[in-house]
Amino acid sequence: MTSAIDRVVTSNDVVLLERTDPQAYRSWALALIGGVGSVSSEILEQIPSPEEELKTLLDRMLPGDELWLARSRVYEPRALIGSKGIAIVRNGEPVWYRILLHH
Repeated sequence: MTSAIDRVVTSNDVVLLERTDPQAYRSWALALIGGVGSVSSEILEQIPSPEEELKTLLDRMLPGDELWLARSRVYEPRALIGSKGIAIVRNGEPVWYRILLHH
């Protein structure tokens, strides 16, 4: 069963930006919204750990797969061009993607 937030992609769909891990992804995500100081401590306490947040994506990984920060190449029907997110990369090619932010 495919999660509604994780989708199959190819290199035609996303541009890979930088190799990452769940903790670095969290730091990047917070930086995109203005940093830790822009989020109240009450909200920060409610945010799940990066591993919990990315669980369905991480569960799709096979040995040798990598996580990469990425951005969309294509127009998304209910979004803007250039959404940012995280991708699973297998053998140098993106295979799964989760959008984090539309800009």
